[in-house]
Parts: sequence; C-alpha cells; structure tokens
Amino acid sequence: MRKPTLILAALTALAAASGACAQVIDDPEANVVESLVVQAKLPGPAWWKVSDGDTTIYVLGIPGSVPQRLDWDTSVLDRRLDGAFVLLTPAVNRTQLADLPIFLRTRRRLKDGSSLTQVAPDLAARLDRAWNRTHASGDWRDWKPLGAGLMLAAAARNDARLTTSQPDRTINRLARKHRVPMRPAAIYEATPLLEAVVAQHSDAAGLACLEGVLDEVEAGPEPIRRAARAWADGDVRGALAVPRQGERCAMVLPGVADRLRKSSAAQVEAISQAMDTPGKAVAIFSLRSLVAQGGVLDTLRARGFKVTTPESAN
Repeated sequence: MRKPTLILAALTALAAASGACAQVIDDPEANVVESLVVQAKLPGPAWWKVSDGDTTIYVLGIPGSVPQRLDWDTSVLDRRLDGAFVLLTPAVNRTQLADLPIFLRTRRRLKDGSSLTQVAPDLAARLDRAWNRTHASGDWRDWKPLGAGLMLAAAARNDARLTTSQPDRTINRLARKHRVPMRPAAIYEATPLLEAVVAQHSDAAGLACLEGVLDEVEAGPEPIRRAARAWADGDVRGALAVPRQGERCAMVLPGVADRLRKSSAAQVEAISQAMDTPGKAVAIFSLRSLVAQGGVLDTLRARGFKVTTPESAN
C-alpha cells in the first residue's frame, strides 16, 4: 500500500499538521459534499457503495494519521473482503535503490546557510522550544524552514505515537487472509515531485509550512486522536474535523496540488475499470478525497454510477 520513504513520510506528516497560512492556496479538497458526510449504522468505520447492474464496490475512506494502537471494528471489512475480486488501494509513490543518491542530494538542499533567527525570529523562538520538547535530532539551525518543519513533524509524530501506516497494515493483513489481490490506483515515481518541492519552493511557502507544523506541535496530538476515534466509530463529520491548515500549506509547494488531483482522477478510473468485472470488490482511499466536491464519489456519481451513502449502504 502506501510505502513512503523517510522524506515522503515527513511530507505526509507535514500534510497532517495544522497551522496558519496567509498565502492563496490551491486546495482541491477544500469543500465536501454534505450528502456524503453522514454516520455509519454498522460497527466500525463508514462505508460507501458504488454499483451498476452486476458489480458492487465497497469503498472505505481512511485517515491520514492515527494512533499506533487505534482499536477499530474490522468485522464489516472482513466480511466484504470475503469473495472480493480485488482490493483497490491508494496510489504508490515508488522509489528505487537507484534513487538513493538523488534523495541524499535532495536532503542536502534542505540545508540552509542563512539564519532563521534573522529571517523569522518569532518562528525561530517557537521552533527552538518545540524542537527540544519533541527531542528532534540534530540542530534546527542546520535546516531551511521547510527542512526544519519536516524534521519537527516527524519527531512530533513519533513522540505522540502516531502513524501513517495504519489502518493500511490491518487492511493488508485481512486482504491476504482472504487471498484478495491488491492493486494500487496508480504508481508514481516519487523522485521528480520531491526534487521539485525541495528545489523550487519559495521561502514564503517554506516559512508558512514551518508555521503549520509549529502550530500542530504546540496544540498537541489530541485533535488527530479525536478525529481517528471518530473515524473508527463511523462518524464521518468527526473524522473530517482533523486540522487541515498544514495540509493546505503543503499545497503551496510545487506540484503537490496537481499530484492530489492526479491521484483522485486515478482513483476514479480504478473504480470505473473495476466496474467492468461482475461481482464485488473493495476500495480504500483517503477519506477526504472520497467526499470532496469534485472528488472520487462525486465524480463517479456524475458518470452515472449509483453511489450509496453510509447511511443506507450498510
């Protein structure tokens, strides 16, 4: 499923952070379709159903970050994987061993000779306190604002025992149990986007995203934990209440919003193509990408597929 490298994991953590951002932001998932935001009736997370005459695809939205030991009822998932002909998963950001020199060079580009204390003294003071509190490694003065934000976000996530590998790992295990083949919606090469983000992002974008991480660290992990608990209880609105300011800040970075649109379109195509096979299948994609205006479910419904909400799909 999702296989982020260290830098990709840090970008994921940045996207899950909260914070203020004064820039104009290209946010493809800013708004949601209210009719899709309801409470599930069966135990566990909410499901949607996409169907035509002879195919039904059960769709589960997954959060970006959850507590490492989050308990959730997998009984509905277990039942729906039984006899499914495929499990559709999010796009994979692929890296290869040959990319290692590029990643090392990319990491070096996140270093900075200028002083954050001169560029943004208020952020420097906050960063120093947060860095020490989260036991981030090294010295924040060695990094550009974006690099410092990525390092701090990863350290804060580890301290709070949050993970981006769940609930994917549990779903993966159950798919193997039922011998359901897994197929990502798309496979992208991670290197070009990472190079563009690091080499082409503006100083303002780096500072905005650092501020987003700082706000999240200072607020603590409780908002993410509450949203994860709501997700596990089938409360879609509560699950969507996870802070998004840092995610929106990440979208000022080069290529991030476009990649989000590309991934959403790939998910739509993956489900559309699976509808050609009679039977049932399961898809797991980002929760917000499913319910966003112009998102996966909204687009599938516009194409003529029957989309049933959690309120009646269960």
